[in-house]
Amino acid sequence: MRDRSTYTGLPRNQIDWFPRIDLEKCKPHECGLICVNYCPFNVFSHNGGGFVEVSRPYECNVGDESCKFQCPYGAISFPTREELKEMLRRVREKHMKKEN
Repeated sequence: MRDRSTYTGLPRNQIDWFPRIDLEKCKPHECGLICVNYCPFNVFSHNGGGFVEVSRPYECNVGDESCKFQCPYGAISFPTREELKEMLRRVREKHMKKEN
């Protein structure tokens, strides 16, 4: 199994890029938990209360939005590419300061 603690040398737990679920749109009993079953990294789980939750956000592949397109109700969203670039810039800057 791949070490998922870093992304391009940066601490993964400092990169807040992961899926969000719109609970107004989420219908796990109708879709059959497609996102839970689709994700090989167990990012999603069924919380037992009738919704899916992002239970392991930092296990998500940075930049990979493939699960978003699996949801038939459009309940999954991600930060934009611009937001991702800004996150990475901030984490890189912070990480560089620690090294110096």
